[in-house]
Amino acid sequence: MKIGIFSDIHGNFEALERVLEFLESRVDKFICCGDIVGYGPKPNECIEKILSLGDKIACVCGNHDWAALGLEDITKFNEDARIAIKWTREVLSDVSVNFLMGLDYKLGGADFIVVHGSLRDPLDEYILNTSDYIPSMKKQARKILFVGHTHQPLIFRGISGVVDIIPPIPEKPIFLEDGSKYLVNVGSVGQPRDGNPKSSCVVYEEETSQITYHRVDYDIAKVQQQMREVRLPEFLIQRLERGV
Repeated sequence: MKIGIFSDIHGNFEALERVLEFLESRVDKFICCGDIVGYGPKPNECIEKILSLGDKIACVCGNHDWAALGLEDITKFNEDARIAIKWTREVLSDVSVNFLMGLDYKLGGADFIVVHGSLRDPLDEYILNTSDYIPSMKKQARKILFVGHTHQPLIFRGISGVVDIIPPIPEKPIFLEDGSKYLVNVGSVGQPRDGNPKSSCVVYEEETSQITYHRVDYDIAKVQQQMREVRLPEFLIQRLERGV
């Protein structure tokens, strides 16, 4: 089976549509690693799109999803993120609220686990370097841990207690070897922060244990206009075109 895995949509409906269109003919199912809402101008539309996929998609919750429900302390968010979350809370439909409330922290497959942040703290911990990964690696009972949260595509490989980094190259398959543990950060659909404004997603081939990163274009200017129409913070608008 081939699975399209992505994360951090953040209310960016244009980006989500393009990613799903790209993946549709390439995969059998989808997984979202959380943060469907927050920052972006179309939270309800993103959730409606996810719901339209039915049992073809499985999702975990992210910290912004939780914050939009009033269940996450947003005092630790920066000012722009707080403004966006407060706006998101005001516009979420009952259908969207019910969907987000039904999301779990973690899901798994035969050889992988999915969370938003880490196994130590599924919602809030950022795994940014090799030492950050070690506590989760010790808890990791399956070969692969798929995450998002940092908005930066990256792979950590752990073997015999030592962790190294595998820089992902778009369109180049990476074979995940038996005997190692891997953290695969799939990057962000709606707000990439690795200097590349294109949406990030991954195709995972279960039979061959290969992953391939892909970057997908979308109409950034259209989303920026949508954000200005609802008066979201200008920094959040401008960062989309820079991928930061």
